[in-house]
Amino acid sequence: MVPLRRLTTCTALLLAATASAQTPNAAALRALGTAYATYLSAGRLRDDCVARDPGTAAATKQAYAAWLSAQKLEGFDAGLRKRLGDANVTQLRASLNTQLDALVGSMRTLGTAAQVCAAYRAQLKGDTFDVRGKVPQLNTLLGTGTAAGTTAATTTKVAPVSPGPTVRYTVAQLSSLAGQTLASLPKTASSSVAEQAVVTKLRALGPQVAVTGTVQRSRSLTQSDDRREVKWSVYCYDMAGDAADPSKGQTVTVVGRVRDFDRDTFLTLEGCRVVNPAGLKASTLPAADVGWRFKNQPPERFLVAAGQGLKDSEVLGIYTTQSSGIGVGGMVIVTFPPYLFLKDGTVYNDPLWAPSSFNAKLSKQLEPQKWGKWTRQGLNFQIRWGDGETETFEVQDAIKPAAAGLKLNGTYASLGGGGNTAMGGDVMVAGGSDYTFKPDGTFTGGRFGGASTSNMAVGSQSRGGGRYSIQGYGIAIKPTSGPEQRLLFYRFGDALHIGGSDFVQD
Repeated sequence: MVPLRRLTTCTALLLAATASAQTPNAAALRALGTAYATYLSAGRLRDDCVARDPGTAAATKQAYAAWLSAQKLEGFDAGLRKRLGDANVTQLRASLNTQLDALVGSMRTLGTAAQVCAAYRAQLKGDTFDVRGKVPQLNTLLGTGTAAGTTAATTTKVAPVSPGPTVRYTVAQLSSLAGQTLASLPKTASSSVAEQAVVTKLRALGPQVAVTGTVQRSRSLTQSDDRREVKWSVYCYDMAGDAADPSKGQTVTVVGRVRDFDRDTFLTLEGCRVVNPAGLKASTLPAADVGWRFKNQPPERFLVAAGQGLKDSEVLGIYTTQSSGIGVGGMVIVTFPPYLFLKDGTVYNDPLWAPSSFNAKLSKQLEPQKWGKWTRQGLNFQIRWGDGETETFEVQDAIKPAAAGLKLNGTYASLGGGGNTAMGGDVMVAGGSDYTFKPDGTFTGGRFGGASTSNMAVGSQSRGGGRYSIQGYGIAIKPTSGPEQRLLFYRFGDALHIGGSDFVQD
């Protein structure tokens, strides 16, 4: 196996060998190497998962896009090229192909494509691909950050509109145009063909394009509301004349030339300049649904009083399928996630609450990305999700609802975690909870958590108790102090599923 830290070291050495005399010092190059190796590895594993596990390709792309946004790496490659030169970075990427292939090969040995790709998506949320955690000074090294002790400008100089575009688009309108173009292409079209088709469509708007959006971070414009955000933001590769970047949080209009488009990340403009939108006519191009993605909502938004949610007569059942996730130390573990199937032909992939306390109608409105339509396929289901992706749901278990008044007896524990010890690192994270249930309807239990590295360890725990009651697919946990929780519940073998976790009997 080729651990990321080994790939990081090799990347730093290659950077030092290829960079010019005007580039950063050795320590800075090592830090850039760490960031770049992690960035390339995440992209290569994404591509491998999309190719090898088409059923979860959409989820993989979404997870990667979320990671890229959370890590603020939309313009990383472009920034590195500007810092070190196109030729140096191109040579570096070519030199690393063999090691990246070896990393992909090593990941493939950890399980099936579905297991490895589920693990990869989980790792994107942890320490393994935490570029900002590894290199917190990345913006400064790239020359895009604010030096310590200084304050970023709170206003942006506005240049007068020079002869050029007369129409102003929103980020959502350009994102919709990209989505409509992709949707019109044959499903067999390759990524490169599809992306070039979008570039061609956008360039047809004119030699330069004016777009209005909110600055999310350095030179990145986005648009969102309380339910949705654009699928493709607009990123400025550079500012004309080395002008200052617009400040985060501002709503600005920029004009630039269409440079390229990546269907998994954003549209890139080059030679950007901030302009006064007063002389530009707002475009009437519709902001269609294909240009938006729905945000994940807090689960509490869909919790209603007992009996005010789904009726028993509306529920077809809870079915589980085999998948995988990340356990303590980053190990790949087998999981059996539940899906909630309704008799109206719809299915929900993220159940947490007891169905009788779940507002499915509101969930369908606010988080349609978690809903699909099912058809029977023998013992299994064929699901078409709201974004058009399809999934064959291979049933592991058809869960039966519990009888009203069911009592439990014993201690059950759930353990989860993360880290990177399974990939050669030294970070281990563990956390979980346990319940000791008694036949008289009482329980005791609590939560615990901890993390450790080669030179540090921390931990915490809390305990409590109360009463519980079970009916159908729900369990009501009533602590002695605190609000009642009405969670999804079912038994499978000697284990329990409560809320979003599996609990194994001690």
